[in-house]
Amino acid sequence: MKIPSFSNSSISLLALAASSILFGGCASFERGVPQEVTILSFPTESSVYINGEAAGITPMQVKLPRKVTHEIRLEKRGYNSAVKYFAPVPNEKAENFIRFGLSRDLGYYVDLEPGTMQAELLSDLVPRSAGADPFERMAQQALLADARLESGDLSPLEHKVIIEQIIAFFDAEY
Repeated sequence: MKIPSFSNSSISLLALAASSILFGGCASFERGVPQEVTILSFPTESSVYINGEAAGITPMQVKLPRKVTHEIRLEKRGYNSAVKYFAPVPNEKAENFIRFGLSRDLGYYVDLEPGTMQAELLSDLVPRSAGADPFERMAQQALLADARLESGDLSPLEHKVIIEQIIAFFDAEY
């Protein structure tokens, strides 16, 4: 019976392949396997930053590791930024009596919540304070929104939502 011989280069190549498989999976053990989530915003076409890094434009779907919390920041010119979070929460598999180590290590017993994130960005036309004469201030902000609509900076739907945001702000103040 002949015993196969391996050259040093064959052993090195085999060791390199095994280590890349072993160490390539380390991120999955630490952060969990990816889960697809959806990010929606009003207004649409808001810039999305995931954990501080630019990721795209809404609406979008992205795969995120499921064992860690992710900060989502949405930005659009003319609106205040919105910050939301995807957080891991136990899923129905977490209630299993028997849990296998590899599944636990890869994060199969948690899901990111919410699965679909919806955020409404607050217009920069909504004031931070009502001022001395709140009714005059409300009228001024509504006129600014009207001017942006007429100039084409706002769509009719965006204008409607901004007017509702302005009214809600002053309604909450008084």
